[in-house]
Parts: sequence; C-alpha cells; structure tokens
Amino acid sequence: MRLSLATKCFDTQLSADGKSERTQQAYLRDLHRLRGWLGKDVPVAAVTPDTLARFLADGNGTYSALTVNRTKTALRVFFRFLTDAGYVSDNPARLIRSTPTDRRVPSYLSPGEAKRLLGAIPKADGLIAERDHVMFSLLLGTGIRLGSLVALNGGDVRLAERAITIRAKGGREETVFLKSQLCRLLERHIKTADTTNGHALFRSRNGGRLGPRQVQLRLKHWVKAAGIAKPVSVHWLRHSFATRLYIKTGDLRLVQRALGHRHIATTEIYARVEDKALRKALEKLSF
Repeated sequence: MRLSLATKCFDTQLSADGKSERTQQAYLRDLHRLRGWLGKDVPVAAVTPDTLARFLADGNGTYSALTVNRTKTALRVFFRFLTDAGYVSDNPARLIRSTPTDRRVPSYLSPGEAKRLLGAIPKADGLIAERDHVMFSLLLGTGIRLGSLVALNGGDVRLAERAITIRAKGGREETVFLKSQLCRLLERHIKTADTTNGHALFRSRNGGRLGPRQVQLRLKHWVKAAGIAKPVSVHWLRHSFATRLYIKTGDLRLVQRALGHRHIATTEIYARVEDKALRKALEKLSF
C-alpha cells in the first residue's frame, strides 16, 4: 500500500472513530507534508524510523514546538493505525517522543467582554438573533465544543434535569449540566423554533442543521457589533467558560469534569491564567 492510499484509509478511520474535523484536517496536513518531503508516493512499508527522524529533524527551526509535537502525534497515530490494520508489520513511529513545551495561556473573553457580546445580540430583532443569543449563551455557559453544539437535537435537552446530552470527542455521549438561566433560554428557544426531538436544536435560515462555519461567521458578526477588537473564535468561548470556572472555584478537577478532559494535564493550562494575572499585578507594585 502506498502512502496516498494509506492516508485515505486513515482519514476514513478517523471519521469512523468520531474525530473532530479540526483534528482530521491537522493530521492530514502533517501527512501530506511528509509525502511532499519524501518527493514521491512511496510504499508505507518503505518508511523507516530513520526516515521519520530525518523528516522531523528537517522541520526543526522551521515550525514551532507545538506544531512539531502535533506532527509527531499525527505520525504516531497514523502508523499505529497501519500496524493494527496489518498494512505494515513494524511501526516506524515507535521511537518518536514529544518535546516538552510551555503551553500558551489560552485566549479568552473577559467577563465584561462576554457580557458585551451577549448584550449586543438581543438588540437585533428576529428568530436568527434569538437563536444566536441562546447558542452563544450555551457556549459561554457550558464550554462545550463547536462540534458538540451543532450536533445537538431538541431531544438532547433535558430541562427537568437541567442538563443536555452531547456527542463529545471520540463519539462518546456526555452529560453537561446547565444553570437555571440557560434552561429558561433553551425552553423558550425550543418553543419558538418548534424544535422537536428529532430535529437540530440550532437551524439555519432554510431549516437545515447549522454548520460549524456558519456559527463562526455569526460569532464574527456579533463580536464586531459588540465592539470587541479581537480575532475571537468559537473555541475562545470554551476557554472563557473554563477560565471563569477555575478563577471562581480554584478547582482544576472540577474544570476537568466540566470540559470532559480525560487527563488533568490538559486542564492545567487554565491554572496558568492566574500566573499571568500575578505577573501583571507584580508589575503594578511600587516601593
């Protein structure tokens, strides 16, 4: 099997495993870069540990440490798939190790900016503005991912339990709890939009399920309307929720549970928000 066909098979497996579109695209970019570096469509059995080591070494100094680590992860996952599927007998990525890095403090909206964002939406009229207000209130109030948001159906909302059921990474179902204010917004939205159990919770103008790109564009529209001069992405809203929750509770385990992280190390980036605030506070001290 040649690398191009193996990449297509891998892409199919990622979809079957429920990997996010963002993860799939990132992995495929790294594999296409490997193929470009090799200069031809080689058989996967011809790729050796030395081949991968030279490929990664060529990227040193060109890409950030985070990008290099992502490429290493893509190679490990790809060749583990090929080995498990029997396409190669010996995993050439078995020696690859990630490089320790200092993870960046996540970008997020301050409480004031989040309030301005939501405050800008109800000033407009119509069902689209109402939908957007509920949608971004839900993202800021739960921290769920974009993929989980657009996959929601009316039947996933359990108002009596103050919870929703989401499809998380890997295709697994998770329960996410809601505060009372969000329940009231969702209850009104379900009635207004006439969203039944089998229909998408958030729909486009033509009645179809709202897609990730549409949500990004709607957020961009409202960020501008709110006068927020930052390149805000939907993922910022997840960071905004997690940051506020950590600052309020100081409990990383609680934040880990709320975000559905499997490992606490993934959640530790939110503890660095306090480090950043401490540095700023120290700069303001006078003697």
